[in-house]
Amino acid sequence: MTLLIFVALLSLLIIVHELGHFILAKRAGVKVEEFAIGFPPRLLSIQHGETRYSLNLVPLGGYVKMLGEEDPTFPRSFAAARRRWRIAILMAGAVMNIIAAVFLFAGAYVAGWPQVTRSEVIITEVAPDSPAERAALQSGDVIVRFNGQPISTPDQLAAMTRSWLGRPVTLEVRRGQQTISTTLIPRTAWPSNQGPMGIAIAEHPLRIEPVRYPLPRAIVLGAEQTAGSLIMTLSLPVLVLRGLVPADMARPVGPYGIYQITSQAATETVATGWLFPLLSVAGTISAGLGLANLLPIPGLDGGRLLFVLIEIIRGRRVNPRREGQIHLVGLALLMSLVIVITYFDLLFPITIDFAPH
Repeated sequence: MTLLIFVALLSLLIIVHELGHFILAKRAGVKVEEFAIGFPPRLLSIQHGETRYSLNLVPLGGYVKMLGEEDPTFPRSFAAARRRWRIAILMAGAVMNIIAAVFLFAGAYVAGWPQVTRSEVIITEVAPDSPAERAALQSGDVIVRFNGQPISTPDQLAAMTRSWLGRPVTLEVRRGQQTISTTLIPRTAWPSNQGPMGIAIAEHPLRIEPVRYPLPRAIVLGAEQTAGSLIMTLSLPVLVLRGLVPADMARPVGPYGIYQITSQAATETVATGWLFPLLSVAGTISAGLGLANLLPIPGLDGGRLLFVLIEIIRGRRVNPRREGQIHLVGLALLMSLVIVITYFDLLFPITIDFAPH
């Protein structure tokens, strides 16, 4: 089941990506010789007009084969198209993946995005010589009420505390099976590493439920989620260097790693009945594929874009044969890298936490 879901998801994202290239190539008048899902050998092939549509055996990619991709001597070839059209065609696949990510995330919001709907506030630390210590509060106490008002979130407790600075307040806390009432006075001034009461607190979720959003709002949230995913991916190297993110969290993921993630998402969806795990993972993968394809690496769309930019700067194109050789070497290096990444995916399995944060 998980293998079928993985193949279906990857095929969908590949179709979306290649469809972007295909549509823009047709709009530019470039002859598309083949639209293929998967890599050869062929399982099924249909000729329609000037284009052959193929379904291939290896479901780990796809391609749009355009006439004369590195040779501008052919009429209606990709290489002979205007620069703006070549840029648009090359970017279209990644853009389609990013758009798909927006709608996949939006689908997750429509189906129900898990959120904490009930929680409690736990004291995790009590500062020495603080109002909390003098009131005999302890780490592990659950703050139930503040001056008789129920407390459920840290923000709520912080806001109420700020409104009672310098005045006595009554706290009800749960300690084990007991409920204890104590009085303290939140300070009007306190050390920089403490707060008015001298406690560190954390939110403990008691209930997590899927919250459904109307489609217009879901699309906005989907766009925000996609942007956040792209920004996080781009900033990971800096975060790792600054020690804010563990290095193992920033490692690249290969086909087997994507299978591991998809498998966990599918299992979670079946276990909970929520579509969120599968749709959110699909959105993340789609955004990641779009971004990865724009990297200026020979063999990828970004590598081909780089050669168009070089052509614009130089005023003339790089020798087509040399460009083709560079892309071929780039593809060989990419395949080698995929093998190395797959080895690490096998050695260090990836686990995903689907709980809301």
